[in-house]
Amino acid sequence: MLLISIVSGLVSGFVGGYALQRGGFCMHSAFRSIAFEKEHSIVRSWLLVLAINIPAVLLLEQAGVVFPARAPLTVVAGLIGGLVFGLGMVLAGGCVSGTYYRASKGMTGSLVALTGFVAGGLMVTRGVLQPVRSGLMRAELSIAGEEASLYNLPAAFNPGFFPGFGFRWLVAGFVVAAIVWFLLRAPKSRFAVGWSWWQTGVVVGLVAVAAWYFSALEYRDYGLSIVQPTNALAGWMFSRESGGINWASWFLLGLIPGATVAAWRAGDLSLRVPSAGRLVQNLGGGILMGWGANLAGGCNIGHGITGVSLLSLGSVWATAATIGGVWLMTAIVYRAAARPQP
Repeated sequence: MLLISIVSGLVSGFVGGYALQRGGFCMHSAFRSIAFEKEHSIVRSWLLVLAINIPAVLLLEQAGVVFPARAPLTVVAGLIGGLVFGLGMVLAGGCVSGTYYRASKGMTGSLVALTGFVAGGLMVTRGVLQPVRSGLMRAELSIAGEEASLYNLPAAFNPGFFPGFGFRWLVAGFVVAAIVWFLLRAPKSRFAVGWSWWQTGVVVGLVAVAAWYFSALEYRDYGLSIVQPTNALAGWMFSRESGGINWASWFLLGLIPGATVAAWRAGDLSLRVPSAGRLVQNLGGGILMGWGANLAGGCNIGHGITGVSLLSLGSVWATAATIGGVWLMTAIVYRAAARPQP
């Protein structure tokens, strides 16, 4: 079983890293584009990933293959953590997954941001900010004693309501239909760099589904994640703790060479070193991302893809807060750039 976990994780990570790199799939760019740009290709890729995973995971759950753990609706931690994570994404120059694949093609700023992300995560999970995290995460809302989701939302008004699979399919069908309607209205992209949005969405979406299946083989009840395996690998590197090493860890280790090969094949593999000031900004952004993601209990992948695919209200809440953080910091950066120089 360990061999299956290692091989499937490395292969899935390689494919995922290749797709992220070739498709330019960075959710910082996606979230920013919603309010500040007219080109929404990456948003469409993200929505296509969700449209694939929402019914796929529900089908796997109904078949008894997976038993998903939905993120709790931690009102304060999700809000503050998501907001801080979004602020950090802008300063770091990318989301967590985007930072990984950009570092893999030689962008020194992304490597520095990734270092900050690891350091920020350790501060929250093992360091001085751990008591703050524990305190904020106590403010949790549940529905009928279970983690809040769109599936069991009616139980908040009718405690006797039980969301069977028939009702769940109705809700999932409505959400997926809305996504498909939006995607079918997509104009032809004016910026064709690398893969198209639908190619990227299909491959990343299928990799995300595979993550559920292979994770279930080792009794891991979650799909794609970046925060947990990053923390686990950091724990192993610094203190040789191997308890958190799982399928997601092997996925992350496979993502790096996959992204590197994709950059090499596209002729985009080269060492790039920004100014010292930009490196400091990247480091600060990475630390903020580490703080925020670990406080919120997930990042743009764990919440934005895996959690939202479960229609978890906790993940929707944290993702919405992240988008708000991206918009706020982007507005600040744009205003500062537009200010006349003395």
